Amino acid sequence: MAAALALSIGLMGGGTIVSAGPAFAAGASKSCPAPGEIPGIGHAPTFTDNNIALFAGGDYTVKGGSAEAEGLLVVGGDARFAKNGGIFNIGRVGAGSGIIPASGAVMLAVGGDLSIAEGVTVDVGHGLTSGPGYGGSVRVGGELAVRGKLETNGGGSSGGLGREAALRPHDGFGGTVKKESAALGALKATGTTTVKGGSATFRSTGPSRGDLQVFEIAAADIDGVSSFSFESIPAGSSVVVNVTGSQAVRISPMAVGFNGDRADVYSSSKFGEAASRILYNFQDSASLTLGGGGNFMGSVLAPEASADITASTNGRLYVGGDLTTHGTGNESHNYPWNGTPPFSCTPQTPPAPSPTPDRPDEPTTPDEPATPGTPETPGTPENPPGTTPPERTAPPTPPAGQTPPAEPPVPTEPPSPSPSASTPGGGGGDLALTGAGPTVAVAVAAALVIAAGAAITLVTRRRRSRV
Repeated sequence: MAAALALSIGLMGGGTIVSAGPAFAAGASKSCPAPGEIPGIGHAPTFTDNNIALFAGGDYTVKGGSAEAEGLLVVGGDARFAKNGGIFNIGRVGAGSGIIPASGAVMLAVGGDLSIAEGVTVDVGHGLTSGPGYGGSVRVGGELAVRGKLETNGGGSSGGLGREAALRPHDGFGGTVKKESAALGALKATGTTTVKGGSATFRSTGPSRGDLQVFEIAAADIDGVSSFSFESIPAGSSVVVNVTGSQAVRISPMAVGFNGDRADVYSSSKFGEAASRILYNFQDSASLTLGGGGNFMGSVLAPEASADITASTNGRLYVGGDLTTHGTGNESHNYPWNGTPPFSCTPQTPPAPSPTPDRPDEPTTPDEPATPGTPETPGTPENPPGTTPPERTAPPTPPAGQTPPAEPPVPTEPPSPSPSASTPGGGGGDLALTGAGPTVAVAVAAALVIAAGAAITLVTRRRRSRV
């Protein structure tokens, strides 16, 4: 069942891609999901994550009918896209977690050469038209050898940068993977592991230890396992499965249970939760194969391994050696692991404050930077999304119950009896009558002068008549 579902959703993403939903197009995506907000599989981007989703320290090769890689893809060596024709999506995918880099950010970084075979389209950041940029950007240290098509949807594309510049600020990420793998591998188990008939069960036996549940299994025992079950996992706790030994491991995932529920089917309410809470640490394994066409649930840490993948993966995927994907409609979905900071979601960096133009008799203050995690304000024709509108003088506070105008009125013409066109909603006609023009003032003054003259004349006549 899982294999059929994986094939179905893979075909949705492999040849075509669903347009961004109205919410994202309007700039409604927000930063990293909070606990309890981890989404299942969907079509619309919802959260931004600028951390690495998929890392290959060596070469990265796409063959067969592989469909998509969601999130930021970083390759230390060469990247080759030589699938059997069609589209390979990077960054934003047709159906995934919806946790992706910010619009316009780097979504593919390659330290070596990038090659795209004839008949293949690499589509980066499709449909991302809100935020500070457009599409997704590509940075390549070596040669750009594009015989097919590289589509960045408005993002930048640069080749010949050199490895360090192309991978910056992630050029030392391979070292981070090794360090974290060693630290996690040194933790003592907090639960029991049982393997029987191709199934592995991980059961917590004690209280939460720093919100991290630790299990241990030998590489020889996990090799060939296809069903995984996680039991009695405390609420909110992350899970790490330390795989010991250097033996090659082959897994063809078929079913995953999490606290009594099936979690690897796309209709499961536990799908995103399980994917974001589980990590397998293959610290010393030299070879890793994730076969079949099912869903592998959880992140993979394999600093010494090269990997061959036909299954779909759901979590971070970090491999120190080469990584080859050649399945049928298989995808990698970006679910940050919430167990340690280096592999968690990284929020979008707010733009640096921009200086305010000087104005006479007023101090200059910088605009406040955008608060991380808040939706962006949709742009206007004058101020596109991601730009800072020109500073305006604040309008006076209106009387209670009235709506302030969009900008202060300009006293260059006499007021019109009709409501100001700049007033929101066209209401509040009183706003158009808040000041008198010069003509009215002159007329009033003249009337007062005439009245005063008439009064003086009348008093003078009365005094003469008495005399």
